[in-house]
Amino acid sequence: MKRYISTLCTMLACALLVTSCLKDDTTNDTQYYNDTAIVTFKLATINRYIHTTSLTGADSVYKSTLSDPVVFTIDQAQHKIYNTDSLYSDVDLNHVLATVSSKNSGTVVVNYPAVDGTDSLLFYSSTDSIDFEKLRDLRVYAQDGSSYRSYQVTINVHKAKTGVLLWEQKSAADLPIDTKKALWEQAAETAGMSLIGYGSAEGYAFANDGMLMVSKDNGETWTADSLDEDAAWLPTSNYAFTSWPFAANDSTDYQLLVGSNDNQSEGCVVWRKIAEYSKRSLPSKWVLIPIENHNHYYLPKMENLNLVYFSGKVLAIGNNKKIYVSRDQGITWKTDSKYTLPDELGTSNVTATTDKDGYLWLVGKDTGEVWRGLIIE
Repeated sequence: MKRYISTLCTMLACALLVTSCLKDDTTNDTQYYNDTAIVTFKLATINRYIHTTSLTGADSVYKSTLSDPVVFTIDQAQHKIYNTDSLYSDVDLNHVLATVSSKNSGTVVVNYPAVDGTDSLLFYSSTDSIDFEKLRDLRVYAQDGSSYRSYQVTINVHKAKTGVLLWEQKSAADLPIDTKKALWEQAAETAGMSLIGYGSAEGYAFANDGMLMVSKDNGETWTADSLDEDAAWLPTSNYAFTSWPFAANDSTDYQLLVGSNDNQSEGCVVWRKIAEYSKRSLPSKWVLIPIENHNHYYLPKMENLNLVYFSGKVLAIGNNKKIYVSRDQGITWKTDSKYTLPDELGTSNVTATTDKDGYLWLVGKDTGEVWRGLIIE
């Protein structure tokens, strides 16, 4: 902003005087309003500088431009402007384009503190950036120059870092209780099988002969489930399962089963099933996702493997203290600097689960420690 207005009130008074001198007997009196207010406030453009780490460990920063990212409240009684939905922690508040409008065509002015502590007033322009880190207040002057209103502007941002997995240590009493899992485990054990996992309407278990079994009546009866490949390719050890609602279809789960198999030396075998539960649905079957020759991002074999659906992605956590992320429902698996385990985690032998509130939980099997993770987008 280059238009300083140290004589703002004088200019308004001169404008009134000139208008008065120009009028004649045939000219109607011009009315100048003596009241005004800021009636709209938006962030037209604000930049976000996102720090990333490549697979090689190199740091980089890229800029993302946000347009009108949040809604602002204008409290006319207390002369305050603020947002209740916080912005990302890595936004640049020093160079922001804002859209501001006033009642009765009042003149909007940006007020920064001068070096000597006095006011330093600048005309507002929608094409000039505002430094909200330094801003003292926004003012709007009435047309007749008789008064102005001052607004304190607060742009709230997340105090915690956004876009990365944040961890806090909790106690065993904080752990969510999965009563449904306990019932499925009991039903599978009663039938002499080992529970794999469960979805919205079906539970899965391995029989003693390695056959993949399914129950559609809460474990009362079990039958062999359908496969598109030989059962010899099913996981035989260190297997893990997860299920989540499939957004493309109603009454449908997308499910993954991964684990080690001696027939595949390079990585885990990955099976997926799209389980449909509506009345006219066709029977679903498990499909083996092969490791293509060009795919170098397969899920490595690990002991103590966990599979969870978290923050819209599938995460695999094993005993190598890494988190592998799949964004394509099990085809490729990559590590990501956004998804890391707690630095203070004292074991590689953990159980991972999620809860209905969007948290990721880790429990050390040998240490008993409990961690809760969350990503603030």
